[in-house]
Amino acid sequence: MKTVYLSVGSNICPQENIPSCLRILKKKFWVKKISSVYETAPIGPAGTSKFWNLAVSIRTRLKKKDLEGQLRSIEKKLLRLRHPANKFAPRTIDLDILPEPDYQHKAFVIIPLSEIAPDEVDPGSGKTFKELAQAWNRNSKRIRKIDCKNRRRHRLL
Repeated sequence: MKTVYLSVGSNICPQENIPSCLRILKKKFWVKKISSVYETAPIGPAGTSKFWNLAVSIRTRLKKKDLEGQLRSIEKKLLRLRHPANKFAPRTIDLDILPEPDYQHKAFVIIPLSEIAPDEVDPGSGKTFKELAQAWNRNSKRIRKIDCKNRRRHRLL
């Protein structure tokens, strides 16, 4: 079995869709770690709702293509609509396998990932995820941690 890191995001009813997604992931995979939840500004057109993002590590024997199929199935179950003409469209859930080629340029990916795998090394830069996140933490005001455990309406984990 191998450890795989996932990015989970939502900007349509995230307080409902993220917990639903985590429940499904826990039924399908051995979920090892779940990061804190972060609220981030959307990429793309103004007026889109803010995203809630987190990282999850799972253990699986699936090959990448089969895992991607499982993730698309979860997205479909949670009513994710893909808009080929608008990759910035709002979404109920977004599941991506990490690392993706440009993840270190996205605070909403690297900061949660650094929580669950701080000492893993990014093959592109040779830096740990913790080091990459520290650079973002110094320079980004577009991301903030949400306290989901102590706020009733945001109790996710």
